[in-house]
Amino acid sequence: MFKHALQYLGVAMALSFSGLTSNATAADLKIGLLLSQTGPLATYGTSMKSAAEYAVKQVNDAGGINGNKVTLALEDDASKPTTFLNGLNRLVGQEKVLALVGPITSGFFLAGVPIVKEHNVLMISPTATAPNLTKGAVEAFRNNPSEDVNIPVLLKYIKSTQPDISSIAIIYDNKESADKIIGGLYESLAPSVGWKQQSVTKFLSGQLNYSDVVSKALRDKPDVVAVASHAEDAANVARELRRQGYSGIILGGTSTVSHDYIKIAGDAANGTYAVVPYYYGAQTPQNTEFLKGYKKFTERTTIDPWEASTYESMKMILHAMKQAQVTGDPAKLKAERASVRENLASTRDFPGLMGDISFNDERVAVKPSVIIKVHDGEWIAN
Repeated sequence: MFKHALQYLGVAMALSFSGLTSNATAADLKIGLLLSQTGPLATYGTSMKSAAEYAVKQVNDAGGINGNKVTLALEDDASKPTTFLNGLNRLVGQEKVLALVGPITSGFFLAGVPIVKEHNVLMISPTATAPNLTKGAVEAFRNNPSEDVNIPVLLKYIKSTQPDISSIAIIYDNKESADKIIGGLYESLAPSVGWKQQSVTKFLSGQLNYSDVVSKALRDKPDVVAVASHAEDAANVARELRRQGYSGIILGGTSTVSHDYIKIAGDAANGTYAVVPYYYGAQTPQNTEFLKGYKKFTERTTIDPWEASTYESMKMILHAMKQAQVTGDPAKLKAERASVRENLASTRDFPGLMGDISFNDERVAVKPSVIIKVHDGEWIAN
């Protein structure tokens, strides 16, 4: 999910001295967080930070890893590629973390891969969904299926449950690369379920008026509309779709799935569908236990898929650290980073919140997914 343009690969990688000051001692085991706390992506990043903190609290309350305390070093990338690269350099060079969780976007992730390869430290994104994201880099992991897996699942489901649908209009954000990918997949895959593609309408995120965009999309009266955009813009498109009389299903992507989407769109969000790797209503023992403690920790009652994925990512790293018998000795940093990476790559049948998780040969998590929809103002499993 969330792939920004790759031109940021050339951004200067100077060290940054911003961020949190750690109170860790030499023997503490440090994990780096690369999560937006400000800027447009903060709607995802702030809750993801809470999930990481909860996973660390759990392990430290139980005695730590091999007797050592786990600490977090946070870098707020401010939803900006240059800030992200500076923060990544600081975490691997100055903070000397054993592993990294983040970033949120696929574009940021790809820009950071050369740095983690140089330092032989693993980086796992709980959210990124671009195809081929981890290919060719043993340090690159992700805990989320690719959009080219998710979108076909959703299209086949809608086709089977709504057989009268025969045409589609596609609206997508032409600024955010993740949304371009999702929009492009709807464009290329809709014919595979027998739908006529009536229009493809592009816009730039952050604009103030969506009237013309939606008018073009609805001109030929499509049976279904796909909207590929991050939560705020997707919500504004949904509101305009309803205002102009469209009452049908809205197909989204993983970037749409946020409680902010519902908060901004209101009743217009009802009837929106997406595929995600987590649903907070799942009745598994792991999820029941997680929700009980996490709701108390955060005082919130609904959980986004991305904080759940962050929690799982942290738990798998902590397990890999335990298996690697890391010590936090600075003199062993290179070897211990490599051992944590190797143990994470060999993870099989880890008890995730929705079911078992294993990493395939490209270090992408193979895990259950679920189709969710907005009904009566909340995301529910379909």
